[in-house]
Amino acid sequence: MGKIMSDGLLLGWILIAWGAQATVPWRLAELAPERRRRCAFALLPLLVTGALAAFAHVQAHPDAALSQGIYPLADSTPGRALAVLFPALVLADALAAAGWRGLERAGWRIAAGIGLAFLLAAGWTAELVRAGEGPESAPAALAVLIGLRTLMALGAAEALAPGRPLLAVAAGLALPLHRLLLPAALAHALGSRGRWITLAAAALLFLAARWLPARLRRPALVAAALLAGLYLGEATRLSQELASPGLPPMPSLPAAR
Repeated sequence: MGKIMSDGLLLGWILIAWGAQATVPWRLAELAPERRRRCAFALLPLLVTGALAAFAHVQAHPDAALSQGIYPLADSTPGRALAVLFPALVLADALAAAGWRGLERAGWRIAAGIGLAFLLAAGWTAELVRAGEGPESAPAALAVLIGLRTLMALGAAEALAPGRPLLAVAAGLALPLHRLLLPAALAHALGSRGRWITLAAAALLFLAARWLPARLRRPALVAAALLAGLYLGEATRLSQELASPGLPPMPSLPAAR
């Protein structure tokens, strides 16, 4: 149970922290310069803590990462994309923190575009880890699953973005669609374990956040993100349980020095 909770918390934080890389700069473009400072300074710490959470999640599922060729990063297409986009996003966040007062609207839009590209590559990697050694999705279904996970992250990040939630509704609709597009065996396993309750609660909180009183919106979105993380973490765990029996365990990923 402890591993399920820790995995869910990691994935929930990844949704918030990395979704903010696209959602927050897009919103800041519409704000007066004096209202941008706090969010602009938060982008780089969010990116780094999201990276640490992602590393911890992959370390918890080394067999899944190795079987999908995610480790090392240079061996996979999404990994190579992340290797290029992560430094670009670090630079964009650093520039946003340094020049938040004078950065033009187009600059914030460009930063949001880099964040969105990074989020798509991260979602691709996450879906491959979720599949791991278990049942895989067809290419078209995988592409849609990546898009749905991206919508979840964009909606979750509205917990940190200024303004009224807009993308949270899309995130709430993305959750049940994500489960419907999972391989049938995995979707059945999730349903038989009662994980639809977690999914439904997350979806309802996302859908309701836009119309909640202002003081309740952020807590609702944080709770929705964490519940979505629990659902995604359980999908990863169950996919590995459905892997073909009799395969020898793969070696663990080497620890960072």
